[in-house]
Parts: sequence; structure tokens; C-alpha cells
Amino acid sequence: MLQALASKKESKLRLGIFLVFIALLAGCAAHQQPVPAATSAGGTVEPTFEHEAVGEASIMTNQALKSYREEYVNATQHKAFAQSDVGAWSWKSNRTSIKHAIENSLIDCQKNNKRHEAEYPCKIINVNGKWAGER
Repeated sequence: MLQALASKKESKLRLGIFLVFIALLAGCAAHQQPVPAATSAGGTVEPTFEHEAVGEASIMTNQALKSYREEYVNATQHKAFAQSDVGAWSWKSNRTSIKHAIENSLIDCQKNNKRHEAEYPCKIINVNGKWAGER
């Protein structure tokens, strides 16, 4: 009789554990996972947003905005401003070509963005005063 009672308790315990497991599994299945963005031909991951800000509104940090307004705007041509979606940024000017300005600002931005570059890569937001995304 004692063995039958212990067996009944064990069955209830197993049923309880099973129900908790099913509840956890259902909760995990209901949780929405972010969908990674597709890679472009260059292999860079581009995060997608429904409404991306354009112009000064796209600059994320006060320090970057101050640098943009006080220095970048007045800098010589062949300049580019890069920023990541987590706020890392850099700009370069007075380069021999726009291509060099873009490359140099991206490299410097990536140095500031090491921890997040894979998920939130630096991208060019302004070249010679023209905003990316402007039509």
C-alpha cells in the first residue's frame, strides 16, 4: 500500500513537471524573435526600419550633433559622416576624393563600434552635405 501511494505521488509529480514543461515550451513558441535583415551584395547587414530619420534628425547623440553643426558643416569638401544604429559615429573631410572620405569615416566609425558592428554596422549618413535617403 505504501508503495502504491509513493507511485501515485511520483505520477502526479511527473505530470506536474510535464505540464510546466509544456507551458514553458508554449511560452517560448509564442515569443517573437527578431528577424535578421538580409545581407546586401557587399555582405553588409542593413537594419531595416519603417521610418528612418533624414537630415540632422538622424544624428543620434548630442556629441555627434554638436560636431556635425560646429565642425562638419564648415569642413572642406570630400567629406563623409558615418553612424551606426547604436550611436557610434565619425566623420572625415579634406580627402582627395569622396571615395576616400567615405572609406575613412566608415573605418573610424567601425573602430568606435567594435562591440556592435556585426549587428548594427556603421553606414554613411551624409556626403558633402547631402543626406542619405534624401530624394
